[in-house]
Amino acid sequence: MKFTHRLALTVAACGLASSALAQDSVSPAGALPGDALGVYDPSETCNAYVLDMVDLAGSWGTALRVGPVLKSPRLPNTQFFNNLMSAHAISKDVITAAYPRGTYQVWSGPGFGINGQVNLTPGTTSPSGSSLQFAVAGTDFGTTAEGRSYNGVHGAVVNYSAADDSRLYVTRVSAAVNGFNGNENRAQFGFGVVDAHGNVLFRADDFNLTGPNPLVEDNIFRARLLSRSCGGLNVIDNAGGSDGAATDWLVVRSSTGHTVPSGLPQSVAGRSVYGGPNFAAQYAYEIAPNTVVGTSSHLQGATDQRGGMGVSTRVWFNRAGAVATYAVGSKSSGGATDAVSVWDVDANGNVLNPGALLVLPATLTDNDDGNVFGGAGLEFDGYHGTTAFRGGSGMVALTTDRQGNRLAAATAYDLAIGGTDNPSNAVAVAKHNTSTGATTWTTAAYYDAITDTGKEIKDGPGGAAIGEVTGMFKVTGGTPLGPSISPPAFDCAGNIYFVCAVELFSDFGSDFDVALVRAVYDAAAFSYELELIADSGSTFIGANSGTLYQITFVELATGSGGLASGSFFSSNVVQDCWAGAEPGDLSGTADPRALGGALLNCRITYDTDGDGQFDNTLDENYRTLLLFTGSGAADPCSPADCDGNGVIDTRDVICFLNLWNADDPAADCDGNGAIDTRDVICFLNVWNSCR
Repeated sequence: MKFTHRLALTVAACGLASSALAQDSVSPAGALPGDALGVYDPSETCNAYVLDMVDLAGSWGTALRVGPVLKSPRLPNTQFFNNLMSAHAISKDVITAAYPRGTYQVWSGPGFGINGQVNLTPGTTSPSGSSLQFAVAGTDFGTTAEGRSYNGVHGAVVNYSAADDSRLYVTRVSAAVNGFNGNENRAQFGFGVVDAHGNVLFRADDFNLTGPNPLVEDNIFRARLLSRSCGGLNVIDNAGGSDGAATDWLVVRSSTGHTVPSGLPQSVAGRSVYGGPNFAAQYAYEIAPNTVVGTSSHLQGATDQRGGMGVSTRVWFNRAGAVATYAVGSKSSGGATDAVSVWDVDANGNVLNPGALLVLPATLTDNDDGNVFGGAGLEFDGYHGTTAFRGGSGMVALTTDRQGNRLAAATAYDLAIGGTDNPSNAVAVAKHNTSTGATTWTTAAYYDAITDTGKEIKDGPGGAAIGEVTGMFKVTGGTPLGPSISPPAFDCAGNIYFVCAVELFSDFGSDFDVALVRAVYDAAAFSYELELIADSGSTFIGANSGTLYQITFVELATGSGGLASGSFFSSNVVQDCWAGAEPGDLSGTADPRALGGALLNCRITYDTDGDGQFDNTLDENYRTLLLFTGSGAADPCSPADCDGNGVIDTRDVICFLNLWNADDPAADCDGNGAIDTRDVICFLNVWNSCR
């Protein structure tokens, strides 16, 4: 899944290598300072733009799409293209709504983009009618030129038509920042969740503040993206948000510690409803608008809790009035975090008991390959370090499958090694029987550091191994040791997504990377097989920029060991299917429409000098939220075999270019009825992905 230098030259010969679009963009200069938006520029509070997704095929040939939906902004007078990104999330829900903006910026050509201070002025387009809508959001951070600690929360409401589901209409908004300029540090943020209406829930505290008017103690805020005043910043301090009309202050100067928030989407509760753990072993929730109470009745007999809460709009127990289900890591008897507490809630967040306490067994057996993980005891983790305060949200993932079985998943650590710098991990999956209440367990993925054994990643269901899950220390060279696997997330069919260290096989030896992997669910066998989606090294051509970019870093572990706040959590995947499909519409769990959207925090590097290399010094690189979605394509690789001989090679490139130059309808790769440069990019992305 990596481009060759020869392919880069082929693209350049097509005259496509330097144009830019929206967040898939580079600056006119192709070098520092780049074209990321300015943190403190009030004129850039809101932007609306088009993003065209590009095709990719997973290692099973699954037809997916990818595109950079949101890159972080940039602090002034720094020697970086943009800020680092921390915790982030995508909405669990998808709603039907009108496009929130009348016009969206759109262009193709060098130097164009959304930064009014840097880019050339783009054109516009005006969609009409109703659309499907979801949202993404996250925090970014950095050190200002004045030496202050900057934090910001930025998000986007994303709309698309099921009839043209490769084109996204993105409304990007600055939700909150911690100062008006680089001399200020009024609050520090941790992220939370976002729903499809654009309600963003985040945490704020008083860690090492310099002011002015610094925030006090622990706080939870909500910012409404589509209500933000687009002419000014929303600065959070001890007076609340400066854009008060778009900001709710839910937990106010609490002396009790609160972890990063979860919450109920407006689409299921009628309003955005905050819910999250606190350090008094309580579940805090917004029983009425802006009124928060706490209870310990959610623990289901556990003695304490750990980590951020996961939420599912697939109700588990169907208690009267239930609209969603929460889960949190917990301690069954006061020792290790060896259990998951699960409970239904009503539209005001009230606990509806009884729920369930799912306790880890002493060992986990993989129902696919028979591997036994553990032996000295297991514990759920992913909550140490800064994750409680910075995020992400959702150590535990929840769903129900198409047969009605209740599924929960979290990453277990082998206590034989112990500590947070632990490479021996497994994605533990519990199936809670709807009728009997009995719980059975399996693993979706594992790496056993004691036996140096990892689960195979395959080229198709029941196919050959193209790689395996491995230890993080093999990617880093030794430090940190781990973790090797992030927390998991479910799609609409019960498949599981996670980020992990991988060893990928090739004719030239092994390649050690961090990758986004899908565990494909077999309900009858209660088992999972692994498919590679993308890894650090995967390269794509931006659909509108025509510029090669490569994933050059994927967030997983901190430098000292332990899960990074910017890694992958259960809040990283949409729970609804793609393009309005329902679970019953799918041809099976491997159907690409099962993925309504997955968000990956990574660095992408653009080949701005066109030499086929991705140099983080010479080329532009950005910290970006990369979006992966499903598609309706049945055979994603068929367009790449242009000459129809069953082999995908360079002759197919020549075949396609001849058709394209002749305006032959067979060259309409993206199926929009027009033969244009988007078809060349479409073909080259498919050709590369399927070779």
